Amino acid sequence: MFPTDTKNPDHYHKVVDCQWACPAHTPVPEYVRLISRGRYDDAYMVNWESNVFPGVLGRVCDRPCETACRRGRVEEQPVAICRLKRVAADNKGTLDERFPKPPEEKNGKHVALIGGGPASLTVARDLLLEGYDVSLFERGQQLGGMMRSDIPSFRLPQNVLDEEIDVILKLGVDLHSGVNITSLKDFLERDFDAVFVGTGAPRGRNLTVPGREEAA
Repeated sequence: MFPTDTKNPDHYHKVVDCQWACPAHTPVPEYVRLISRGRYDDAYMVNWESNVFPGVLGRVCDRPCETACRRGRVEEQPVAICRLKRVAADNKGTLDERFPKPPEEKNGKHVALIGGGPASLTVARDLLLEGYDVSLFERGQQLGGMMRSDIPSFRLPQNVLDEEIDVILKLGVDLHSGVNITSLKDFLERDFDAVFVGTGAPRGRNLTVPGREEAA
């Protein structure tokens, strides 16, 4: 008999439905157990490793994990996994010393990120921890993308978003805010080893109701 390969996502599809359903495959049972023991700092760090914005997602995630939760098969409601993520975020202490630090010796590669939303911020975190230099270009004055512009503050308080973005910036992001990239061709000629375009998909869906086109 071969040992269980926990690095293979298919393992979780077989035994941990909620973790498989999560797009980031966050280890749900692990952080739920930690919360049950009052270990909010540890639970937050488990989340941060895989999904970057636990405080944000604890408020706005559409919770595919709860649809897959086995508890929902035997009781009326599944485990409130999303809200538990928020519990960890809201009750954690100061974690500055627990967040990983970029390596002192860089790998010599410099990557540019266009856009300051969740995609670019996630890439920035992951690359900085691998020893890359990262320059981020955002046309606005604030980072967060549609997390900031499209989610009302009563649902996602600005201080929650700012706190989690600040964790990433402290890793050493070379930030260029208020810079609008108008020519990708010209930008690609600059001295970067790679360019990530994370400008989002801000175009909304059309509302197909009678009279919509006449009123436009």
